Amino acid sequence: MTTEVHGNFRPFFYPDATEAEKGKAGKMLVMGFATIEEQLGDKKFLVGEQMTIADAYLFVMLAWAAMMGIAVSERLGAYSARMKSVPSTSKALAEEGLA
Repeated sequence: MTTEVHGNFRPFFYPDATEAEKGKAGKMLVMGFATIEEQLGDKKFLVGEQMTIADAYLFVMLAWAAMMGIAVSERLGAYSARMKSVPSTSKALAEEGLA
């Protein structure tokens, strides 16, 4: 997730990045999210039935994707909504003014 997804967001956070760089990174993000979706499968969370730090990390990456207009699959969208409904997540979002 760190290399295939997080690293490919870089051009979206730098104003000097070209549209070509953003386009290439966007394609890489789609492929990275597809790999993660395969790993997620039908599980509630990435590693099974309990939330781990990997889930929190993915949730942030999915939030960035939404902010940048990068479409994710229906399954990852549902996963993101599920993560947002976890009480500790919704509390943190509210405290940070992101809810």
